[in-house]
Amino acid sequence: MSDPQTQFSIPPKERKEWAELVNGNINHQFQNFVLQMKTAEFSRKISNGQISTEAAVDELYELCRKYAVAVQSDFKTIFKEW
Repeated sequence: MSDPQTQFSIPPKERKEWAELVNGNINHQFQNFVLQMKTAEFSRKISNGQISTEAAVDELYELCRKYAVAVQSDFKTIFKEW
């Protein structure tokens, strides 16, 4: 039996939607509350010059990679397919 974590993936980090997410440029009603909070936090930090878009994408990507199962619903809406 395969590990449930390995059957879920997330989109490649190079996708433009990652930068749009951390910059607050995607209007989406999030299912995952943590994802909603983290994207809002990154957007605020980028606006305040506390973090670069690239660093925010790196952090969000790693978080989502760790919890891939939890973000599937939102990512299927945001990224469509990958």
